Order: sequence, then structure tokens, then C-alpha cells
Amino acid sequence: MKTQLAVAAVCLALQVAAPSALAKEPQAASAKSHAADNLQQAQIEQMLNKYEQALNTSDATAAVQLYTDDGVFMAPENPQAVGTEVLRQAYAGVFQAIAIKLKFQIVETKLLSPEWAMLRTTSTGTVKILANGAEVPGSNQELFVLRKVNGQWKIARYAFNSVLRPAK
Repeated sequence: MKTQLAVAAVCLALQVAAPSALAKEPQAASAKSHAADNLQQAQIEQMLNKYEQALNTSDATAAVQLYTDDGVFMAPENPQAVGTEVLRQAYAGVFQAIAIKLKFQIVETKLLSPEWAMLRTTSTGTVKILANGAEVPGSNQELFVLRKVNGQWKIARYAFNSVLRPAK
């Protein structure tokens, strides 16, 4: 009888303890996954800050270094720029025409896989037209497709458009 009571007590203890032990395992995995996602998002934000700095200092080399080798830049009313050399030419042309002072705000970050992410942003500031010195407001919405290359997030595809109404 004592043996049966002991076995029953152990079984009862296992029924009570097992669910709580099992519940801790997914929580630990979830916390680890959340920490990894936070790290990825911090790295993406750092990349965006470097891109913002490259634009605001008219540094074509720094901007292009943030792209993958097959990166694509799609600016309104311009042909797409694909690949490192064409990107370098495109950014050099942009910085010969205008000086940008923009601040990016992240609207959405989506980690699509360990190597791919999507970043949606807005930016506001000013654009100085170097030919005549005129400064105009700048306000855009942007979409970045990012790829992780050698442990670093890089711009694989980038497109933007102005959200300002054209002057009449």
C-alpha cells in the first residue's frame, strides 16, 4: 500500500511539474529568438544611420559600400542603377547636382529570413540645388530590401519617392 501511495505521489508530482517545465523551454527559446531579432534590428538601424550620413555628407563611396555587389538603386524619373560601378556613377551624379540633409525614420522592419530583411522608412529635411543654391523641402518614403553579406546588412534594392506635392 505504501508503495502504491508513493508511486501515485510521484505520478501526481510529474503531472504538476512537467507542464511547468515544458512551458519554460518555449519561453527560453522565445526570449533567445527575441534577443536575436533585436540584434538584427539594431544592425539594420546602424546600416541606415551610415546611409543617412553618406547622403548628408555627399559621400558616394560610403553610400555604395553599403550596397551588395548587385545592388539596385531606383530613383524617381531616373533609370535604375545596378551594380557597384553604375551605383558609384549614379551617386556621384546625384551629389554633383544636389546636397541632401535628410533624417530617416524607421516605419517598419521585417526580418524575412536570416539573410533577408525589408525596411520601410520616411525621411524629411532639405535638398539644396547646387546649380542655383535654392533649398527646397525634402520628404520621401523609402523601401529597402536588405541582404546579409559576410555578417553585415547591405542594401540589395532601394527605391524611394517624394511625398511632397509638385509645385504649380
